[in-house]
Amino acid sequence: MSQRPLRVLHVNTTDLDGGAARAAHRIHTAQRRIGVDSHMLVLRRRDADPFVHQPQVRADQLVVQRLRQAVAGQLAVRQKTPTNPALHSLNRFGCGLADWINRQAFDVVNLHWLGDEMLSVEEIARIRAPVCWTMHDMWPFSGAEHYDDLTHPGRYLQPYTAASRPPGYGGPDLDARVWHRKQRAWAKRALHLVSPSRWLAGCARDSALLGQQPVHVLPNCVDHAIYRAVGRRQAREWLGLDPAKRYILFGAMSGTSDPRKGFALLTGALDRLVGTWPEARGCGTGGEGEAGVELMVFGAVRPEHPPDFGLPVHYLGCFHDDLSLALLYAAADVLAAPSMQDNLPNTLVEALACGTPCVAFDIGGMPDLVEHGVTGWLAPPFEVDSFAQGLRQMLEHPQPQALREACRSRSLSARSGEVVARQYLALHESVGRDVA
Repeated sequence: MSQRPLRVLHVNTTDLDGGAARAAHRIHTAQRRIGVDSHMLVLRRRDADPFVHQPQVRADQLVVQRLRQAVAGQLAVRQKTPTNPALHSLNRFGCGLADWINRQAFDVVNLHWLGDEMLSVEEIARIRAPVCWTMHDMWPFSGAEHYDDLTHPGRYLQPYTAASRPPGYGGPDLDARVWHRKQRAWAKRALHLVSPSRWLAGCARDSALLGQQPVHVLPNCVDHAIYRAVGRRQAREWLGLDPAKRYILFGAMSGTSDPRKGFALLTGALDRLVGTWPEARGCGTGGEGEAGVELMVFGAVRPEHPPDFGLPVHYLGCFHDDLSLALLYAAADVLAAPSMQDNLPNTLVEALACGTPCVAFDIGGMPDLVEHGVTGWLAPPFEVDSFAQGLRQMLEHPQPQALREACRSRSLSARSGEVVARQYLALHESVGRDVA
């Protein structure tokens, strides 16, 4: 007797808005392609995919839902965390979706990013199906914060007490309150954690809250039919860029204002690059270097007082479709990723799929993506001289085509949709119910 396909539900606040949403949607789509009966549950939907569900609610229920989100937002800002501007989520109210999930009889529920009061802490405990949880940041095992405080790190390593609260914090200790709510609600709940990076997996294993739960390292995938190695000259022609110049690409949502994304470090690295390499300014002695280097920034608008890098900068704003993003990656000579704290950024996943090498600091999930000297450069944290050296190495690489082919081939072997979907299928089958 043939078995019916495994029925899996991926849960994320949105289907396409934000890095976690895009990663979750890609996993869902890849699983459907290999025959998994995969579905996605969201609060806000942009995709017309019939297997992405946004449960209908009455107008009065929608008003209540928005009020709850507003109240949660007002409560969150009462806590003052001056050295940790990262997003904080209380997940106090939820939207009543646990009951919807339980009525659908899924074999496995795979949680992702649950901000905007998608599910309350207590609702997560009420899900009856086996639960896997793909961690896109540190929120599952922390308090209300999505990322650890870089200045005072490690609070998640022990129970949240007044003694462990970082100095300078004020107002109610909402991080501690959320942490203890999680501890009470999930004390008897099995959660199979999934981490896209070895770094985040290690953090989860060391955490006081979820350190006893199993952790699996599975990468995020990318569609290589869309993110592909288009010829650089052709990509630049389509985007209206100068084929003779060398382009450094930097991309992050609010990347110029979020200290965690390392924009200040990029500023320092580019200053070193310009100061030690005259060709970057088009001041060489002839040849290709005469055209100079330019910086392209996407995912952020031009700041009111832009820094002076000593080279031209193009602020490109936000790109909302995959094809335009793929062209942008293909047009660049190198992607600069100066993050001080990050999991497995989509920007690097996408750039490498397009054959574009990446320069990053050796932190977080960057070593899972960048093979030093082969697909890019890993600088010691947070040495801007080494970062600048990596940019120059990639811009002056003696075999640029071989470099791009290495980026593409390693991406295909490790992060193709089929490869990752089958890894998820093996995990879901191991934790889900046997289906006749």
